[in-house]
Amino acid sequence: MSMTAAASWQPVPLDAEFSPEVAAALLSDRGRRELSSLLRSRDEALRTKVRKHLVALGWTIVSRRNAVMAPRMRYESPANGNKTYCSLPDLIVDALISSNEPHQPPPETKNNKEEEQDAIAEYVALMASDDRGAKAKGPRADRLRARAKSQLQASGWSFWVKLKSDGREELRYKAPTGRFYISLHTACQAFIISSSQKSFTATSSSCCSRKKREISELITTTIETKKKKKKKISCEAVGADGITCLVKKSTTTTNISKRRKKKKAAGASRVLRPNCEVSASAGHARTLLSVLIDEGILVPRDKVTYRAASGGAAAKGGLVTGDGVRCTCCGRAFTVAEFEAHATRGSRTGRPWARLFLNKDGRSLSQCLVELMRRDSTNGFHHQRHRRRRIRVKEACRDPGGDSVCSVCNDGGELLLCDHCPSAFHHDCLGLPGPEAAGGDDDWFCPCCRCGACGGTDFDDPAAAAADDDTNTSRRSLTDKTVVYCEQCEREYHVGCVDNIRDDDDQPWVCSPGCGRVFRHLQDVAGTSIPTSAEGVSLAILRRRRRPSCSSDSDSEEQEDEALAHGKLRAALDVLHECFVPLVEPRTQSDLSADMVFNRESELRRLHVGGYYVVGLEKGGELVTVGTLRVYGDKVAELPLVGTRFAYRRQGMLRLLMTELEKMLARDLGVQRLVLPAVPELLRMWTASLGFSAMTHSDKLEIIEHTILCFQGTTMCQKTLLAPAAAASSS
Repeated sequence: MSMTAAASWQPVPLDAEFSPEVAAALLSDRGRRELSSLLRSRDEALRTKVRKHLVALGWTIVSRRNAVMAPRMRYESPANGNKTYCSLPDLIVDALISSNEPHQPPPETKNNKEEEQDAIAEYVALMASDDRGAKAKGPRADRLRARAKSQLQASGWSFWVKLKSDGREELRYKAPTGRFYISLHTACQAFIISSSQKSFTATSSSCCSRKKREISELITTTIETKKKKKKKISCEAVGADGITCLVKKSTTTTNISKRRKKKKAAGASRVLRPNCEVSASAGHARTLLSVLIDEGILVPRDKVTYRAASGGAAAKGGLVTGDGVRCTCCGRAFTVAEFEAHATRGSRTGRPWARLFLNKDGRSLSQCLVELMRRDSTNGFHHQRHRRRRIRVKEACRDPGGDSVCSVCNDGGELLLCDHCPSAFHHDCLGLPGPEAAGGDDDWFCPCCRCGACGGTDFDDPAAAAADDDTNTSRRSLTDKTVVYCEQCEREYHVGCVDNIRDDDDQPWVCSPGCGRVFRHLQDVAGTSIPTSAEGVSLAILRRRRRPSCSSDSDSEEQEDEALAHGKLRAALDVLHECFVPLVEPRTQSDLSADMVFNRESELRRLHVGGYYVVGLEKGGELVTVGTLRVYGDKVAELPLVGTRFAYRRQGMLRLLMTELEKMLARDLGVQRLVLPAVPELLRMWTASLGFSAMTHSDKLEIIEHTILCFQGTTMCQKTLLAPAAAASSS
């Protein structure tokens, strides 16, 4: 039986319960605004407490269900001509709640007064007991707290809510003398000491007065003892027990919050969140030397000597620090390259890390970087096996289960699985009709699994062909139906549909002159620093260097160059970890930021991050702003992560990076648009200050063949760099 929409309003069965916390919040405009903001967050426990408090003040609360059986509530004021409110947050802000006392308080007898006055003494005695951790919980402790607050308020004390920087709210207590207390325990202690000094009147029994005097003496003795032990106790634990209890409670709350976040992250997909906590190393320089020091490969103030060649005469000496090499003769700190110029009076070899040697064991700084790279590879930190050939060839999917989130919006729900790869999609994200309208049991292939030339989806699996070849199982032959990937735009093509692929080709393959121009330019600038319009700041383009699989592990120049690039990428990863909460991918349980920085490959398209470059601003040998960039030919580029170190924020570094990056993408590469995911806190900065605009659904469908990285809770934004006609003419 369904209820009609015309059902009458019924009283809400709520007990009248006066809340000192709510009463304290209602005393000021700021408190009402903060309470209203909390009520809008749909905290049902807080809403119930506020409703009970309103009932105690004489308000009438009625409800009824609407056409969809959802409850609606109405609040009727006992004053103001029985004015009615339909929203609890609006009521708290707009309504004039003149009384913070219950509308009909119970008759106050002599026994009730004595019990209320004795509640403060009993509460302090409870908190002073040895096993207060167990006794401070339960109905009796809650009743004592409520009675103690009522007595304090009746004695002229006032309460107000303090909003802390981490978002937590705490109740503060103000004595009639004007002094503030941060906990109920310390407020009750101060009340007893003050009352004892003023000599209680005859309204309290002699037993009650004796108990209060004893507790007052106990409090005084405890405070004096703690002052004597002040040097042995941490600064947060010094003082009254109430502060110690507050610290313990705060720590417990933090631990519970961390466990909840971990559980949510394990079951949900990745969420991009800015890191709002300043780490211990936020004020320290993040140079290659600081990375080596953090890893224990170098020790601060290690002595180094510059030599023109191994075993040659010493030219200059210095000390290793996180900021650079500090010269022993002049006391100035230089970057490694600057120290070479300082030691040789202006000449540079281009390999300064190989010319600086540790005095204690004779290793060069290049060998220290090689040790860092080997250690990371041994620990599986960023190890990636090399391809057997430079051309990336498509193989049959080995994951029959498929992905659990949409490759476009990165959210779950009812998904459409591709029959050629593990990717999954929402119907709406692809612009397709819903599952009820789509129907059919035919195979379905995602836009990424279609040949860029003919649109076909069939292909030959080279792994299966090699297994059937008895003469040479290790050789993977290319047929007309073999599918290869473009190294730059990552689109698929049949070998038979293009004419520039050779079976023995060991070079990366690109599908078009536009992708070739982009690929060659990025390869040329990778590992270099480009001067910017700001003096002393350069644009760094970083990419993981891959040596051929047949290369030895000897200390060759090629290996040292690879180790140098690896060290710079480690420093860039530290900057990203300072700016963002670590992104743990639930499917692989790996750090997605590290995967992007070090180009991890995957058969799942949304986790294949092998095409990323790291772009950043370098100042004094230190990366201050870092972003991850992937360019899909000349059509679109994405910048999923970009952040500035805390020490360099509000100095225009992000704007400078975006200006230099857009200049390179438009002028040198001919890229038409740049897209990025914006977190809600920074959406206005991207749209109002940096010229981006939120992408519409049709905008996303235009680039659906590219797997653009997205995060839950973000807004995809875009900025047009070149019109299509201008991009075509530049190519």
